[in-house]
Amino acid sequence: MYVHVFNAMDSALRDRTRPWAVPFVWLESKTGIDHTKLTVGCLLAAMVFTVASGRMVMLFSNLLGFAYPAYASVEWMVKDAVQRETSPPPPPAVPVDGQTGRHAPVSPATRWLTYWITFAVMLMVQQLCGDVLQFIPFYFLTKIVFFAWCALPMDANGAAFVYRYVVCDHLKRFFD
Repeated sequence: MYVHVFNAMDSALRDRTRPWAVPFVWLESKTGIDHTKLTVGCLLAAMVFTVASGRMVMLFSNLLGFAYPAYASVEWMVKDAVQRETSPPPPPAVPVDGQTGRHAPVSPATRWLTYWITFAVMLMVQQLCGDVLQFIPFYFLTKIVFFAWCALPMDANGAAFVYRYVVCDHLKRFFD
């Protein structure tokens, strides 16, 4: 029965005549995540917001901000270690097509470190101001959307944006 339901959902999602096909095709091309996984993620996020209330929404937003990035960070570290063991050292990084500064590509290591620092700062602010933040409308929804954007599996995600426009522009001068 579950397989039949899954197959029906899969075929409905792949049907290009449906109104939801355009955003899912766009998201799938940008993120590389299969449409079925995107749908399940959207459904889980909707369920979290319909079920969760009060302190539970803080737990869910922290969990959603932690679960996939932790998995992706560990996966990246394992793949990087295997690559370092099996291949010669890479040549020094040269900007692609003359890209420098803000437009230069950000390495996966820098993106994930930026993500985790941003996540930790947000948790510290939440710990200090948690009671006040509960009165801000849609704070936890905004937090989840922000961390989903930061963790998107693409080069121009939110963590790369934070690195380019916050770390490089404002914080780098403290370390030069």
